[in-house]
Amino acid sequence: MLDFRKQGIRQRFSRAAGTYDAHAEVQKALGLRLLRELPEDGERIRQILEIGCGTGHFTALLAQRYPEARIIALDFAEGMARRARKRLEGKSQVSVLCQDGEPFLTDCPDFFALICANSTLQWFADPGAALQQIGRLLPARGCFAGVLFGPRTFTELAQGLSQVFAQEVRLPPHAFPAGEQLQAILGEIFPSFSVQEELRIKNYPTLLALLDHIRKTGTGGGQLPGVLTRGRLRQLDAWFQTTYGGYPATYQAFVVRGEK
Repeated sequence: MLDFRKQGIRQRFSRAAGTYDAHAEVQKALGLRLLRELPEDGERIRQILEIGCGTGHFTALLAQRYPEARIIALDFAEGMARRARKRLEGKSQVSVLCQDGEPFLTDCPDFFALICANSTLQWFADPGAALQQIGRLLPARGCFAGVLFGPRTFTELAQGLSQVFAQEVRLPPHAFPAGEQLQAILGEIFPSFSVQEELRIKNYPTLLALLDHIRKTGTGGGQLPGVLTRGRLRQLDAWFQTTYGGYPATYQAFVVRGEK
């Protein structure tokens, strides 16, 4: 049974499934970056697990890269899984399952030569435990490659909201693992690993465009100390203009790779 926090995350991503592809430019770009971390020796990659496949954009890239491999793609948001199945119709080597990745990893008896997760594990209740399970499911020479968003994501918005509400506002990225944490966790699991930071700043034309992007990708959430009224939106807009002269959003991501 999903806890309250996970239920909220699942509902947000499921609602955003129809708008996700049109607004997830950063996630798609990070998926292309992740491709560079994948093993080139495709002959030995016969079983692949993708955790958090979303609408199946990265899954399709995996199927193209490894046409002989069997791919299991997971997403616990029903709307996302439906979109992924539709995108991947005709690719008989791909199975899309609507399942929560954390219990799946714990209960899975199989091994995978490659496990991938693009912009997913930071949402897990315990990313460190999930990475331990990923290590368990990899055989010798098995590879994990993933992207996790970091705690500096949406820094500007958090600062602005803190000013508007006159108290610290913590958005979901505050709880995401930092690079040092990932280094420590991966070092306990993989003989060979890397953690590379990718820092991207995207500028939006208006405050509403920034907030709309967050809503339409399902990446919002968190508890504000009050209602974001029209008056507070005007204050937030003025703060962005005074502080930045625009509406930037920082996306901090870590491209990680581990090999058994």
